[in-house]
Amino acid sequence: MMRHTISATLQAAVVSIALVSLAPAHAQSVELLVKHRTVSTSPDGVTRSTEFSERLIRTRDTLWISRVLPLAVHSDHDHDKGSDPHKHLDIATASRWISRTDSGTIALKLVPNNEKVLVNVTQTDYDNVGFDGSWAAAWSLIDPAALKRMKSAPPAGDLITYTLTDKERNLKVVWNAKLQLPVRVESSDKTSRSQTMVQVLGSPAALPWEKLQDFTQKDYSDYLD
Repeated sequence: MMRHTISATLQAAVVSIALVSLAPAHAQSVELLVKHRTVSTSPDGVTRSTEFSERLIRTRDTLWISRVLPLAVHSDHDHDKGSDPHKHLDIATASRWISRTDSGTIALKLVPNNEKVLVNVTQTDYDNVGFDGSWAAAWSLIDPAALKRMKSAPPAGDLITYTLTDKERNLKVVWNAKLQLPVRVESSDKTSRSQTMVQVLGSPAALPWEKLQDFTQKDYSDYLD
């Protein structure tokens, strides 16, 4: 999903960092629409384009990330699941509920679409679901530490443009300093180019994790063969 995609874009630039200082919780509650697009050319000359979008709801200590799915495709997928007691867990389309306590403990739960189930993911399984365990990188969409290695342009209001160019790739990040997140990330190398666009939708009308009281708790290991 989103974190895995942007992490790949910034892989060579990311270094470890302590969490950035946080503003008051009410100032951080925001809903985002994140659009990803990647175009790559394989050695056999075939060019492939991949696009997908996600909605993200963020508060001071909680993140909710959900894939935007076409209604028709989503309905067909649900119909095909049938009554198999050992259902397949679709990691790509399941919503992700990530939370952090004041002591720094991170919890990750997957919420499969149209199932009243919460899937608890332990740290040992983070790699299996494409989560690197970094709260700073999840909360800000990219690790803010990566920006320290990039060249910055003069601020334009709340926005600062960062660039990085080397022999292997070009990278550009337009960073919203007030919201502590990128509004655009562009990356290119010899065979591919990618773009992530972030649209701020405003304050969330509702918090989805407050409606899960009657969901059944399961473990990620329950879905392993």
